[in-house]
Amino acid sequence: MRSKELKTYNLPSDDQLISQIDAKPSFVFYVLIVMGLVFFVYNHYNPYGLFVAIVALFALIYMPRVVLMEFYYNYMVLYNKANKSNCVLIYYDEVISWSYMRGANRDFLVVELMDGSEELIEGFSKTLFVSNMNRFLKDKYKKS
Repeated sequence: MRSKELKTYNLPSDDQLISQIDAKPSFVFYVLIVMGLVFFVYNHYNPYGLFVAIVALFALIYMPRVVLMEFYYNYMVLYNKANKSNCVLIYYDEVISWSYMRGANRDFLVVELMDGSEELIEGFSKTLFVSNMNRFLKDKYKKS
């Protein structure tokens, strides 16, 4: 098994990042900024539109960016949000199956490995996680 838990400073640095999933909804903030400015300009300088744009801009600038997963050509990296210095490196050829489980309070991405272990990462958007996982492990998707 080449897949293992690592410290983040021990990750390979020579591979190119293809995709990543982070918890900061940057796209939503950009949309709110544009909508707020449009609302401000086209509704006779209504202060509510300006307020929405300013709040979204501050959120975009000052909210921390929390990377949950990164995808490379041969492997993916799952970050532990409790301990930011640890991560799990998983090679695609060692994955048996993966599924996205929805719960009442939390969603999880479950990755089953060849050695019988499972890696769980908390999810927040089934569409985002499933589309990224399908890019690299489409044939190993297991419906839950």
